[in-house]
Amino acid sequence: MMDPLYRFTPWDHVVLGEKLRACRGAMMGLLAVAPPDSETSRIARETIAAVDRLRSEMDCHLQTTRSLRRDPRRLTPHIYAGQTHVSGCLASEAECELDDFAGWELED
Repeated sequence: MMDPLYRFTPWDHVVLGEKLRACRGAMMGLLAVAPPDSETSRIARETIAAVDRLRSEMDCHLQTTRSLRRDPRRLTPHIYAGQTHVSGCLASEAECELDDFAGWELED
């Protein structure tokens, strides 16, 4: 049986990576203001750990399913990891044929 995650496109990975980073940021903000010994704090810590595990799993999937030759700018390591954000940009059809992430660029 084929792994259903193989249907994830580069676009799907970029969007999910951005959302998971935003989720983690929101939980870190909540953790900063919640009393350390509260149930809210405990759940936030568990959520952060779960989001980190999911990001790691999805990053592994991305690394194994995307060919390096289809990522000439080496954006793959930045999709799920780090603080770098990826934003959309214009790309020609010719660029898209050579680069899975042609419609994306790293923000400074």
